[in-house]
Amino acid sequence: MYKKFLVKWIFSLFLVVFSFFMGFKTQLPSFVFFFWLLVSVFIINIVWLVLVYFNERLCFSRKIPLKIEEDDFLDVEVEVENKGFFPVFDIVLIDYLGCAYPGERQKNTLISFLGLGSKVKINYRCLCYQRGRYDLGPFTAYFFDPLGLFFLKKKYDIYSEVYVYPHTFNIHKFPALTKGASPWFGIATSRVSGDEDEFYGVREYKRGDSLKRIHWMASARKNKLIAKEFQRQNFFRATIIFNLDKDSNFGDGRECVCEYMIKIIASISRYLVNLGVSIEIVSHIGEAVHIPFNKGAEHLENILKFLTIAQAESKVTLAELFETFYRDLLEDTSLIIVMTDKDKAHLPSILSLGFRSVSCIPIILDSASFLRDYNPDSNPSVNYMDIPDSVKLNPIYISCKDNLEEKF
Repeated sequence: MYKKFLVKWIFSLFLVVFSFFMGFKTQLPSFVFFFWLLVSVFIINIVWLVLVYFNERLCFSRKIPLKIEEDDFLDVEVEVENKGFFPVFDIVLIDYLGCAYPGERQKNTLISFLGLGSKVKINYRCLCYQRGRYDLGPFTAYFFDPLGLFFLKKKYDIYSEVYVYPHTFNIHKFPALTKGASPWFGIATSRVSGDEDEFYGVREYKRGDSLKRIHWMASARKNKLIAKEFQRQNFFRATIIFNLDKDSNFGDGRECVCEYMIKIIASISRYLVNLGVSIEIVSHIGEAVHIPFNKGAEHLENILKFLTIAQAESKVTLAELFETFYRDLLEDTSLIIVMTDKDKAHLPSILSLGFRSVSCIPIILDSASFLRDYNPDSNPSVNYMDIPDSVKLNPIYISCKDNLEEKF
């Protein structure tokens, strides 16, 4: 842009100097007139540009989709309204899109004319190539004079937040969950209800019932304490545990251990929530994160939002995370543990969970396969792990470049 204007300025300056020199040397009125005409035009242009710049009142609004995944196009609609006292000519509007590829994050749009009180809508899109929380903005506007010789720049701190969720794949052959709470005749009532239960009916208050469960309207009608009763709708629950170890995050960009883990966990979470399974998340990403048991679309949204911003910043081992959480693990639960082959030494302690009626589904990533110089012929496969034959365990092994939909 600056090179283009440099050529214009040099050419314009040459005309002014040439007309002044010729008028001064030859005393020809035509050159003197031409000189003063150019000077007047330049002054008028500058005055107009300054007036527009300092009196402009441009209003911006940006509309974006509520939800977007990796490899989706983000469609942006921008509305610009001129509420100032002057019409505006030739504005170059630049919007910064943090979610786009590094070389494509600036979207330039030329608005040729924007009259008083008029609006214009601009539409553009960008490819969101990697998960994360991004800011769209700020806007930058370049105001030009009518001749396009000069410009002034102004920044507008208008931002929009966008979450690019991890890409999920379809799951067809995930191991069946074998642990959970199976109610008698499909219904189990409880005096203490959580998020997994739904309202079933009322009954007379019993000693030990929580005051939060009292149905006050029914109590007033019957002149005695009435408690709410719930039926348990969720039969299975699963705990997903993983550790995003910074030192074990081999690979680059989207072809790294962390990104594969996130994609797998997001897909499993969506699959289980759609089945009505109650799930919880236990992880370490530089800090310990626990998303308690729950189910439903809102719970899945919370999990995906967490996975969107999770980064491999953990400095603790999977064993340390597991030891911290071990005592809080509920009975009759399926434990889905996503780990690398570097953590295989921790499997014996995890397998001991069988005594607490907890089943384990390990998903193991071959960390060496994410290295640039990886050669599958010279590297032993992660599939050959020492797991006792007496243990009923069927790990799912993942390597870089695997088709995850085929694996699951």
